[in-house]
Amino acid sequence: MPRVFILAALALCLGLTGLSTASHAAEVQGQAKMILDPAVHGLKRLEPLQLGVDGDSSKMTPTEYTLKSGQGYRWKIEASDLTEYALVMPEFVRNIWIRKIEVGEPEVEIKAVTFDELEFEDGGEVELFFVAVRPGTYKFGPRGLMERGMVGTITVEGPDSLNIAPMRRGKAADDDDDEK
Repeated sequence: MPRVFILAALALCLGLTGLSTASHAAEVQGQAKMILDPAVHGLKRLEPLQLGVDGDSSKMTPTEYTLKSGQGYRWKIEASDLTEYALVMPEFVRNIWIRKIEVGEPEVEIKAVTFDELEFEDGGEVELFFVAVRPGTYKFGPRGLMERGMVGTITVEGPDSLNIAPMRRGKAADDDDDEK
């Protein structure tokens, strides 16, 4: 019973109407999650990271990413079969919220709080779904090749750099004439 009460209170706070009975609790929860969870709604695709470029196992592209704190992202990482790669980025991984990691065909979803490295023994790809949480500048690259210059940088900007329009509630949301 307390969960229904909490969801009904959340519905009132979010301006959701017509949701006063317990039978609508799932609908409220779904709407609240869609509005509040950037890992489910509004993911931005990052440019895929490619390890091993133009026949050179010691090159990767791109080497710089700029993200915004609070935004959800999808990041595909593709490794060539030129060599074995063990991609490491410990500081970055510990400062994001990982929703899931998708690997292989058919896809396998891995749900984990953190990881130490993404190892590609003979090429392949992985897609990381996450939310950038803590601002900062983080280094990443393949273990053993970073010392030879194969290093990238991920910069996560703080929340003051976010450009998000305020959420409309109630009657104002119904009168949304911005879309043309």
